Amino acid sequence: MDYVDELTSGRTPLVKKAAKKILKGRLKGYGPFLHQALEGEMEKPKSWESQMYLLYAMAATDCTEEVPYLKSLLLRDIPTPVTYRSLAVAIAYLENLETENLSFVYESLESNNLLQAAGACAALYLRKIVLKDDDFEKIMNFITKDVYLENIRGTIAPFMFILAASYLYPEQNRQKIVDFSRQFNEVHINTIIEDVSKGKDGRRIRLF
Repeated sequence: MDYVDELTSGRTPLVKKAAKKILKGRLKGYGPFLHQALEGEMEKPKSWESQMYLLYAMAATDCTEEVPYLKSLLLRDIPTPVTYRSLAVAIAYLENLETENLSFVYESLESNNLLQAAGACAALYLRKIVLKDDDFEKIMNFITKDVYLENIRGTIAPFMFILAASYLYPEQNRQKIVDFSRQFNEVHINTIIEDVSKGKDGRRIRLF
């Protein structure tokens, strides 16, 4: 347990460094210490980056016992919006560890919180979940809403993660998300389209 001292130090730079190491190595067994560190970092309004790495580390090391705590954090008024995305990534990723469970994904898409919805969709991509046709259609109806298409140049919209995952989908569904995405004619979106059209992972927007 090489990183316990850093995680329990209360010092954001050390916490972030340790979380990144645990994430990179997928080092299991740190769950309680990641939890303790996250509790401390959530009290620091500007510590969105350390929060992100702690949450990604929890997800990558299968800390499923943390899901109720992470969901409770979503109820807070979090001053750094990007933390909603990090929380949603971790929750949806952990809830789909062994069996497919899209309940939180739909909850996030219904929230009209762009970053939370993006995080949930990112987890679908990271987990390589092949959506059933009816789920694909339902999710398409959500991610094409205006509220999720704001500031395309400045953020990763929910549809981009579904696009990145579409290399796994049946041709008809992949073509539908590709056709929708072409309208934006943005370089990074066009690059993902090029990848998935060749049957390749749209990994350019991979979070971890």
